[in-house]
Amino acid sequence: MRRMMMSWLCVGVLNLGCAEGLGDSCDAQTACPDDLVCSFPSGDDGPAPRGICDYPLRAEGEACTVAAECEEALTCSSHFTPGDRYGTCVKQRADGEVCFEDRDCEGGTCAGASGTALDGVCAAED
Repeated sequence: MRRMMMSWLCVGVLNLGCAEGLGDSCDAQTACPDDLVCSFPSGDDGPAPRGICDYPLRAEGEACTVAAECEEALTCSSHFTPGDRYGTCVKQRADGEVCFEDRDCEGGTCAGASGTALDGVCAAED
């Protein structure tokens, strides 16, 4: 009996740590719970017809771990400080500055980037 009670207690504690609705499917007719937004992934054909409930994108100065967590015109500063896990959402870099991925650059192109190191240079799109 005690073991069963402990199991249910563990399940209850784990469920409290998860945001309700996070990762649920959504679209124009299906709203997400409060504090979440319907995020539509973009592909070659444009935004997907269905999205998933996710946290809203972060504004300039807010904490991030990767650029995809930031608003579109921003990138995550953790890309530019090797070894840092957490950064802040910052403005994209100008042509000629170092970059990690295309999203880091105002022009949209991080030339020569390997995707595993800060070894690219922002360049104007051709």
